[in-house]
Amino acid sequence: MPGSGPLSGHASALVACALALAPVPAGAGRLVFNTEESPPFNYFQNGKVVGTSADIVRRIAKDADIAYDIIVGPWKKSYNNALTQDGHCVFSTKFTEAREPLFKWVMPIEISKSVIYKRKGDPFKALSLEDLRGKKVGSYSNDIWIAYLRDANIEVEEANSDYVNMNKLKTGRIDLWAGGEGDEQVAREAGIEVEEALVFAENVIGLACNKQIDDHIIERLQEALDQLNASGEAEEIRRSRYQTPVP
Repeated sequence: MPGSGPLSGHASALVACALALAPVPAGAGRLVFNTEESPPFNYFQNGKVVGTSADIVRRIAKDADIAYDIIVGPWKKSYNNALTQDGHCVFSTKFTEAREPLFKWVMPIEISKSVIYKRKGDPFKALSLEDLRGKKVGSYSNDIWIAYLRDANIEVEEANSDYVNMNKLKTGRIDLWAGGEGDEQVAREAGIEVEEALVFAENVIGLACNKQIDDHIIERLQEALDQLNASGEAEEIRRSRYQTPVP
């Protein structure tokens, strides 16, 4: 398990693994930003939570003069913390109609792509979702796109981690893998090279906050994000993911 270290400004980084499930309470006027390991958007490196989304969230909290902690943990727990605990938010969260009423949103932090990956060198080509019919597609459990793919009559096999999906892809138990932009690194860490077969959606990514958080706090965060986007600084941060090597 990686060690934890201080973040700049008001923040401290707290790393949670699947077995470290003790809740972290939000203090008065202090928020808890939950996230997961998902390079290049948010991940833990050298005692610090880094990545383009993490950098943007940290910056807008600083500009809004809001104290916070960042917790890195499994996605399901991170999401449920924000859903059920006052003072908690979660990023990088795909915005959907179904999720809209569940949270108070600060967005857009990113615009990301949903991608169907294939083994590198696989001659399979796809121009649309229809081309995936007859193929077995692996996906992370609880991903928002599982129902979408199944509604398109695509066979989806769920796994509790993308590393399980990578092993299935290596051994031919699945033909393709549904992931996100930049997930080639996840595959590389699992010992397999992949490449895009199809980009099937673009997603607005935001900071999803518990509905009990005061509206004034959300407004301050949104105003800070709007200013960061308008100045072009947020886009500079986003572009850095194509230039900075991810471990």
